[in-house]
Amino acid sequence: MKLVLSGLKTIEVQPSQDRPADDAMARLKVRYCGICRTDAKMWSEGHRDLVFPRVPGHEVLAEDDHGQAYVVWPGRACGVCEYCTGGRENLCESMQIMGFHFDGGFSDRLLAPTRSLIPVPRSMATPRACFAEPVGCVVNALGKLGLRTDDRILIYGGGTVGLITALAAQARGARPLVIEKNAEKIAKASGFREATGIEVRRDTTHSEFDGVINACPDEIAFCQGVVKLAKGGRLAFFSGITKNRHVETNLLNLIHYKEASVFGAYGLTRADMQQGLDLIGDHPGVFDGLIEAMVSPHRVPATFQDVLDGKGFKTILDVAGREHLRRPGKSIPQKDAVTREGEPNEPVSGVRLFDKICRTITAIDTEMQPAARHKIDNKTKPLGALGRLEDLAVRMSLIQQTLAPRGDHKSLFVFAADHGVTEEGVSAYPSEVTAQMVANFLNGGAAINVLCRHQGIDMHIVDMGVGVDLPAHPDLVDRKIRKGTRNFALEPAMTRSEAIRALEAGMGCVLDAHARKPIHLLGLGEMGIGNTTAAAAIVCAATGIAPEQATGRGTGIDDAGMRHKIEVIRKVLGFHRPEAEDGLDILCKVGGFEIAGIAGAALAAASNGIAVILDGVISTAAGLIAYLIRPQIGDYLISGHRSVEVAQAAALEKMGLKPLVDLDMRLGEGTGAALAMDMIDAACRVMREMASFDEAGVARKDG
Repeated sequence: MKLVLSGLKTIEVQPSQDRPADDAMARLKVRYCGICRTDAKMWSEGHRDLVFPRVPGHEVLAEDDHGQAYVVWPGRACGVCEYCTGGRENLCESMQIMGFHFDGGFSDRLLAPTRSLIPVPRSMATPRACFAEPVGCVVNALGKLGLRTDDRILIYGGGTVGLITALAAQARGARPLVIEKNAEKIAKASGFREATGIEVRRDTTHSEFDGVINACPDEIAFCQGVVKLAKGGRLAFFSGITKNRHVETNLLNLIHYKEASVFGAYGLTRADMQQGLDLIGDHPGVFDGLIEAMVSPHRVPATFQDVLDGKGFKTILDVAGREHLRRPGKSIPQKDAVTREGEPNEPVSGVRLFDKICRTITAIDTEMQPAARHKIDNKTKPLGALGRLEDLAVRMSLIQQTLAPRGDHKSLFVFAADHGVTEEGVSAYPSEVTAQMVANFLNGGAAINVLCRHQGIDMHIVDMGVGVDLPAHPDLVDRKIRKGTRNFALEPAMTRSEAIRALEAGMGCVLDAHARKPIHLLGLGEMGIGNTTAAAAIVCAATGIAPEQATGRGTGIDDAGMRHKIEVIRKVLGFHRPEAEDGLDILCKVGGFEIAGIAGAALAAASNGIAVILDGVISTAAGLIAYLIRPQIGDYLISGHRSVEVAQAAALEKMGLKPLVDLDMRLGEGTGAALAMDMIDAACRVMREMASFDEAGVARKDG
């Protein structure tokens, strides 16, 4: 069997034939042969030294009739020219290369120059030995740099060769950093990063590197490498640049000003290949992890385009016909709507709805994260130029499981309730203000009304436990559990049954609204005199911070009132001793009905794949309750703004969230969430509507 390249994009399996060997050539049985980008380029666009027909392949592991395994240095040099005699046979004037000038390893049989054979110990006669040729090329390139211990080396390109370069540099005592613009490749390199501790990033603001190597054909990478060099630095021009590209002379002048050294690095010598084998032997697991797939001969033609596009790591031909995909690819779902098994849209009474919602909340599938990052990276802008807006776009793609996320349909719920703890004098306002502010909401006169009208947000007011009976109103949702919680300085704020009913009430609000009109963004606000005391107690219980660290001024209490409020919270926590990881226990003992409503709404939203935008400290404390009940909800939570109430920071840290905006606000009502929703919608629009470099025909500037 042999694979014969007979023309551009034309390769076929043919029977092999025995050819006579002589003293200069050895007949070998091929076991494995790596498929490299050069092979794929020959298939796609030919090569200056290629004459059809030809059997490609130059990353060979083969054995003789006695079972001795060899890797094959792919050159055939004259042995007498000044380069050969000077130890630089890779530059031989008469060089012939296996797979170009004579048939290579895509065959079950191979004639190879006897002088090119490098014995391989039996323990290393595995597919990883096919890395000997590319590793030898890396050894040649690094040898030009004269690396010293602790030298900082920057490598552009996070494909197979770039990662090998980093590993080889690390083995020489250097400190490598790999820059790779493709987020999918960075994700694929996670195992390599864990095994080696080598960083692979999309970009770096650092400079003054002692050495730079370009392990990709991008001319921008080469240019950036020159910029990143320290004075007296060394650059190994390793990967050739794509044809017909231009480099600015002003940039090249930097080589002059920095007294930098630039070394070309082409191919490898036999000694380089031997050193490559040694490196493989020292790191067998790392190289095994860089094998993307083992393919049979009939599968080779189908791999060329993926290899050419650099979509994976090393693909290796197994001549025996065995196949094994180390990282089987999965298609990225392209969805316009999120559907989840068992959506609890039907009305269910009792604990069943609470349990069902919690069971349906799963952590976000992050498989498409590299694709989402790649899409936003390739918009017509410098890499990362839109800052956190780009992170938002990726986050929304993951929440909605689509590369075209939407934020058009915005809904905001303001949950209202009173608190028995106001009897302790912890607020500057009397509890009657809760009902008065609800009336203001219904009349459209509050700040949250203005912001919702401004942004076209559907606003809903929910009575979870206001201390008086409110008159019916078309914009008021009545889910009252009771007229305020109990004074939790004296007894638990609510019973377990009341807590679950309140959670389910919040869930029902979201499920009903979502059934009427699908929600993309859900904002959560609140109204309730005394609720900053409840929020501070919740955050203390869940995070372990002291009351003086969590307590804020709320509605504006003075210094004396502040000291009193701290002491009330301290007493409450000592009295109830809520379980730090039990959200339901904390809610029952020191929570509020509006806090329960927010937590339930967040849980229901997450179960339906809806992004949840938290507001200030009370909304954040409610999000923390939901997080403790079902930690997977954290993937769906977004912090709208930074509150001046200090407890919020501890709660956000517990959930791993960072506020979007900081306007020194402390109003509540959902105002910060409303402002953030427009920003999130904008991020979705950027992801959907902003042109890519290819679509706009704009030249790229990334490495």
